[in-house]
Amino acid sequence: MQPDLSCFFHPESIAIIGVSRNSSKAGYGILKNVLWTFSRTEKIFPINPKVKEILGLKVYHSLKEVPGNIDLVICFVAPRSIPSLLKECHQKGVKGIIIESAGFAEAGKEGKAIQEEIGQLGKQFNIRIWGGNCMGTVTDELITTFEPITADMRRKGVVSIVGQSGYFSGAVILQLFTERYTGIRKAASIGNRIDIDECDLLQDFLKDEETEVAAFYLEGLKRPRKFLKLAKEFTQSKPLICLLGGQSEVGRLATLSHTSSTAHGSPQLLSDLLKQSKIIQATEFGDFFNILEAFAKLPLPNGNRLAIVTITGAGGVIGADIAAKYNIKIPEFSESTTRKLQKLFPEWMPPKNPVDSWPAFEIHGLDEALRQIIPILCESNEIDMILLMIAAMQVAITFDPTVLQDMQKYRKPIITYIVGDNSIKYLWTSQIRSNGGVVHDDINTAVKILDLMASHSLTRET
Repeated sequence: MQPDLSCFFHPESIAIIGVSRNSSKAGYGILKNVLWTFSRTEKIFPINPKVKEILGLKVYHSLKEVPGNIDLVICFVAPRSIPSLLKECHQKGVKGIIIESAGFAEAGKEGKAIQEEIGQLGKQFNIRIWGGNCMGTVTDELITTFEPITADMRRKGVVSIVGQSGYFSGAVILQLFTERYTGIRKAASIGNRIDIDECDLLQDFLKDEETEVAAFYLEGLKRPRKFLKLAKEFTQSKPLICLLGGQSEVGRLATLSHTSSTAHGSPQLLSDLLKQSKIIQATEFGDFFNILEAFAKLPLPNGNRLAIVTITGAGGVIGADIAAKYNIKIPEFSESTTRKLQKLFPEWMPPKNPVDSWPAFEIHGLDEALRQIIPILCESNEIDMILLMIAAMQVAITFDPTVLQDMQKYRKPIITYIVGDNSIKYLWTSQIRSNGGVVHDDINTAVKILDLMASHSLTRET
């Protein structure tokens, strides 16, 4: 039976227990986020026995005072008070509860006992439990995390993210929004996984047509066989990215005090199992961002044939050497493609792959040359993806990064590598990303991402 998580993502009514007037407190942040994102203000019920009003809303002394039944409860209260709270939730017909406070199994024996009691009561009362020790959810319809996220930050997208750490409903989401200009469909911090776990979320993503990419940060698999089975089904049509925490001995010890998770088998065994399910594995935190952004923004290539467009011959050599380390081909251009490109170059410079485009830039200007070179390569059946290498220099060239936005219609992935003046590089990077592009200042990273996209596309067909 598929889990019904609608009470978490699309509730009819919400009670928030542990609200605060203090803007630095989590209870204030949760209420503020819910207030500006939840469409039914009259169905938001803050609860605090010591307060009468917060942010213009009436505050109730207890859950019992709230009129009618409640779909979703969000709480940030001491762990020892939650078992009795669950009994009140049962009386109010609550379907789900998000527990954002910490102090459960990760805190020792007493916390573990409380966590087990909460799990048992949830099953007894048929209440789905999210967390504890988490930061809730972020969607385009509802934000239940306590980290302030404003309207100008939030971006709707196709990626759904799950992290055991609250970090992934807070700082990670903010960086995707503000630095990478990458929107999300759903973000879920599941913490200690008293009930709701990665399998429940992956099942939800499977039936969600608007989730086109899934990404997980996990410190262990609660139900490994179930997860791998679901992953095989998901990766038949969509990419699934995973970053595993606790891969070192020190890291494994840290997970015990973080989310009380324990790894299943050796890191290598788990990695091999993920590979069998065609899961794309990020090897480090920076990788996770880079891979996620590329799969969220760019179309998948049809194969592994790469064209390199550069402003310098040395750049082409370096790019080709790096590509040779991966399963990437740099094909020679056909006579037809060469003939089309030759019209942009001086007679003494026949264009080859990698394309040293400096002569064309000098004749036509960088922007105009790119407007003609890239479409020729995109329309060629012998090229699947493009690496564009440009230099950020005050004197040598000017560049309008929005040129690349026009190339998105060709449905081939283009990743830009920029080297040069930091101030110019920062400006161009921001402009390219905000217009839906992907850019890196490390050429190894750029090529690695293209290889991962090509490999995923090719393995999906087998």
